[in-house]
Formats: sequence, C-alpha cells, structure tokens
Amino acid sequence: MSSGEDFVAVEEPLEVRIHGRPYAVLLRLPGREEDLIAGFLAAEGILREAEDLAGIAACPEAGSGRPATNVWNAVLRAGLSWKAERRTAEGPLAASCGLCGVRSLEDLEPRLPPRAPAPAPGELAAGLGAWLGEMEAQQAVFQRTGGTHAAALLERDQAGEWRWLDLAEDVGRHNAVDKVFGARLRGGRWPLRRPSLLLVSGRISFEIMQKAALAGVPAVAGISAPTSLAVAAARRYGQILLGMARAGRAALYAAP
Repeated sequence: MSSGEDFVAVEEPLEVRIHGRPYAVLLRLPGREEDLIAGFLAAEGILREAEDLAGIAACPEAGSGRPATNVWNAVLRAGLSWKAERRTAEGPLAASCGLCGVRSLEDLEPRLPPRAPAPAPGELAAGLGAWLGEMEAQQAVFQRTGGTHAAALLERDQAGEWRWLDLAEDVGRHNAVDKVFGARLRGGRWPLRRPSLLLVSGRISFEIMQKAALAGVPAVAGISAPTSLAVAAARRYGQILLGMARAGRAALYAAP
C-alpha cells in the first residue's frame, strides 16, 4: 500500500425551502442547485409545469446578507397549493430517498402526462455504444474522483436523428436525474413531447422510472440492472426499460 493524495467527490447538504418554510434536506454534489430543486419538486408532484415555478434563489446568510451556499428557497406561482409534509424533523433526506411519497404504482398513474410513442428497442440498442461513450467523456468529476453518478437525456428530432440534450453528475443517482429534468422544466420544455431516452450510469430503481414517467420520457437505459419495482413500473406505464447496457447490446426488461 502506498500513500499519497487523491481527489474525492464533494457531498454537502442542501436545505430546500418553499416560500421560506423548510421542506427537505438533500445530500448532493454542489452545483446546478436551481435545476436540482426544480427537478426534485417536479418529482414530488408540487410542480406540474414550468409556470408553476416563479423562482429559485439562495437564501441570505444571517448576519452577512450574502447568499448561502446550502440553503435555497423556491417560490411557486400564486395560488398553487402544496403540503409541507416532507421528512425534515427526523433528519436529512438522503440522495436515495425511498418511494419519495408515492405509496404505490396506482398513486402515481393519475399524475402522468401524455408521452410520445416509445422508440423501438433495437433503435436504442444500436445507439448505445456512442451514447455511453459520450456520457463517459462528459463525466469530468467522475474521471477525477470515481465517486459520482451521471444521468443523460437524449431526444429524437423531427428528422429522426438523436440529439444530446443534457448530462448531469451527482453523488446521488436520483439527484443527477433531477438536474437534467429540472433544466428542462426551467427552460419551459417539461414534460418532454418528443421520443426521448434517459440514460443513467447505475442501478435503475423505481424512483428513476417514476421521474422519467412524470417527465414524459418513454425509455430508460442503464449500465446496471433494474429493480423488480422498476420493471413493474415500466410495464405498467408502457415504458421501454433497458438494463446492463453496453456498446451495441442491452437486456430488455420491459417494452410497450
């Protein structure tokens, strides 16, 4: 064993407030806080469309008035109701956040937006090699630390070509997904209307399928395997689910 210095990924708490009231504490890689919070609140069912969000900003530090790095406040559109029932009293809400308030597959179904038709699994498998290579190339923090996950979002344009929309890194898989979807919401393009694919670097859980369904994304692929509840959700909601993705091949767990 040798000694020396190494890079590690930064993990810090992020307190999310809504209209000044504490709502949740996320453990995350600093950066893209507005996207993370927007995507998280969309997955919580608080935001249904871009117009529901009036703004997100860092709270001022007590005494100095400077923006706090780890306390942020979201302002919703006037008249939008929400329940302040998030788990904060028991402690921080970790990056792996359980069912995120959804008790069953049936509870989620009425909230799902219309989705574009799912692309053919073979079409997705054919592009996986290039997309996985691009995702790896863009993971700057992972390349230095080996300690982050990534989520990438792709969309098929009117000419039938797949184009890269976004990639985000985070210490939590769900946070990375929230960042790419939050960016879409803040840009007024959520839920997605065209055939799209969410590509993730790790295990595919129910929460990831939930977030994709709420964003109108009909297909999810991951480098690792899905869980049983992720497969059940994909089959119920008519999504494509590809796991164990490698260049040119993947295991098909669900397809409409």
